[in-house]
Amino acid sequence: DLGVEIKTNSRIGDLGTLFGQGYRAVFLAVGAWVSQKMKVPGEESWGVIHALDFLRRVNSGGREKLGKRVAVIGGGNAAIDAARTSLRLGAEEVSVIYRRSRAEMPADKEEIEQAEQEGVKINMLAAPVAVLAKDGRVTGIRCIRMELGEADASGRRRPIPIEGSEFELAVDNVIPAIGQRVDKAALPEGLEYTDRGTLAVDPVSQQTNMANVFAGGDVVRGPADVISAVADGKEAAISIDLYLSGKDPKEGRPAKKERVKEVSLAGVEARA
Repeated sequence: DLGVEIKTNSRIGDLGTLFGQGYRAVFLAVGAWVSQKMKVPGEESWGVIHALDFLRRVNSGGREKLGKRVAVIGGGNAAIDAARTSLRLGAEEVSVIYRRSRAEMPADKEEIEQAEQEGVKINMLAAPVAVLAKDGRVTGIRCIRMELGEADASGRRRPIPIEGSEFELAVDNVIPAIGQRVDKAALPEGLEYTDRGTLAVDPVSQQTNMANVFAGGDVVRGPADVISAVADGKEAAISIDLYLSGKDPKEGRPAKKERVKEVSLAGVEARA
């Protein structure tokens, strides 16, 4: 027992309240748990369930009522989890709709293969353009075929809609799983953000634009892995200790190494 006090159900809207109680530094690790929206007509129809909400409720012991046919939008692990969970909850037909090819799918290869073995259909190079509904209830989804162009900022080839290739699928539920974002409304005012909507911090110290406020994990990186979040917490703890000791949080700290984005293969010969 290290003496850490855990307080639940405690919303922090004003950091001044914490500092007024004697706290001298704050570490923000609230994650990026708000689901991205598809931004298509009909998305608010009854029967559209965002993957994070869906999986959270199921994992908490809830029993989600799904129709016979389910479409999951996305190609990451959350999409595959939602698809497999839908089958286990009784859905008869589950389709994953992903806008790029199998090679670009970020989900684990084994997870994809296991999903297909369970009966999940993977519909590649397709993207939703509208959720179809009758009397406010989902009846289907309209999609468009895609082709891959040049690589985008993520390093993957950019999907381009093919004009005149729209098609429709009859479904009872649509589960978007296209990523998460930081909930700025849940964070204190005065903090600065990056162009991606994540908290801006010093890459070495994890310090925000507020000297006594530090941050790490998905709220800084965007949706990432647990190892990176743990590493951020460790580095921030060192920074906070230096700050509370009246020292520069970056003092004696090694600069962060940048991930290599691309390595030229010019002059490299392939060998069998």
